[in-house]
This record gives sequence, C-alpha cells and structure tokens, in this order.
Amino acid sequence: MNRLALFDIDETLIYTDGAGRRAIGRALMEKFQVDASKLSVSMSGKTDPQILREMLELAKRPPDADNDKVREQEMYELYIELLEEELKKDGRYVIHKGIPELLHLLDDHNHVQMGLLTGNIERGAKLKLDRFDLWKFFPIGAYGSDSANRMDLPAIATKRAEEHYGTTFAPHEVAVIGDSIYDVMCAKHFGAVSIAVNTGVTTREALLEQKPDYLFDSLEDINAVLEAILK
Repeated sequence: MNRLALFDIDETLIYTDGAGRRAIGRALMEKFQVDASKLSVSMSGKTDPQILREMLELAKRPPDADNDKVREQEMYELYIELLEEELKKDGRYVIHKGIPELLHLLDDHNHVQMGLLTGNIERGAKLKLDRFDLWKFFPIGAYGSDSANRMDLPAIATKRAEEHYGTTFAPHEVAVIGDSIYDVMCAKHFGAVSIAVNTGVTTREALLEQKPDYLFDSLEDINAVLEAILK
C-alpha cells in the first residue's frame, strides 16, 4: 500500500513574497532587454521555461535560433544568483499553515514517500526550500528544468521515486498536491490522485472547475490530507 506524495512548492508549501518574479524579471531585462513589469503573465502553476517563453512572445521579441538557447541558459544562471539575492532580503516569507506538521507526519509514515513536482528549475527549488529548511524532506523531484511542459513531470518524478525508493508506484498510487489548475491537470493526465489546496492566487471556483479528487482550503488538517493520499 505504498503511496507517493508529490508536492508543488510556491503557494502550496511556502510563500516567498514575489522573490521569483522579481529575479526572473531582472534576469530578463539583462539578457533579453525585456521589461517584465510591463507584461501581464500569470506565473502560477507554470514552469520557469514556459514563463520565459510566454514573456518573450508577449514582448514580441523575434526569436534568434542561434543565440536564444545560449542566452536562455545564461539567463537561468543569472536568475539563480538574483533569486539568492532576493531571498536574502527582508520580506514576508512564510511556510503555509500545517506544512511542517504534515511533512513530519509523512516523513515518519511507513507507507508514504515524498517528492517534488514543481515548475521551478531544480536549483531555484532548492534555494526556495532551503530558505525554510524544507529541502531535506524531498530526496527526489521533477522540475521545470526537466521539461517546460508540466504534463511531463508526474511521470519523471515517479520514475525517479521508483529508482530512489526501490519500489514501484502505479499512477493511482501517486498523489499530486498543489494550488493551481495545472497541478490538477497534470495529475489527471498521469492518472494520479489530484489534491488541490486553495492557498494560492487561483480561485476556489477555478480549482473546482478542474474537478480535483480533493480540495482543501489549507493543508492544516493533516489527518484528512493523509487520508486523501492513502485512499
């Protein structure tokens, strides 16, 4: 009866006061001369590469096949430096209610393993979670640096979990926990249990439209969340 619980990061586990948006905006300006503050792009639930491409398209910046891939990689290197700077600034950085208790409960559970499923590139994910001493709970994960398409990430995370934990997980034994419609959509695409939490910018109504298997206002009721993961 083993289960794999895959957690999103931003607005599901933690709130970082826009540090990621500020860092990616500064990196875009330096590498592509694009002013992200003038672009209306929702970042919730999207992968970092997807956000970058959407911003460049909105800025009507013509692609440069010979140089853009190199600049994109350079931008992510710069983004990591800037994200580290932003996270060191004073800000309203918080762990959402119930998260420490839930992670300790799952970490001690004999039949639940944990991992990440996030649009953050891996190094960005580590920086954000290290800020709250949460990285230690997640030995495996799938990241925006693995694929720009979030639909690919459940399969990547599950494969890594099977290799790390030495067990197999059928899709219905995997739970994806997140605050955006894309968390629900990628769970359903893979055949996993979708556990939505209304702690982000996505409205409850928008989450309900995706028909998640479970919808919580927060993850504070850790026993109810555990029950959803184990079902």
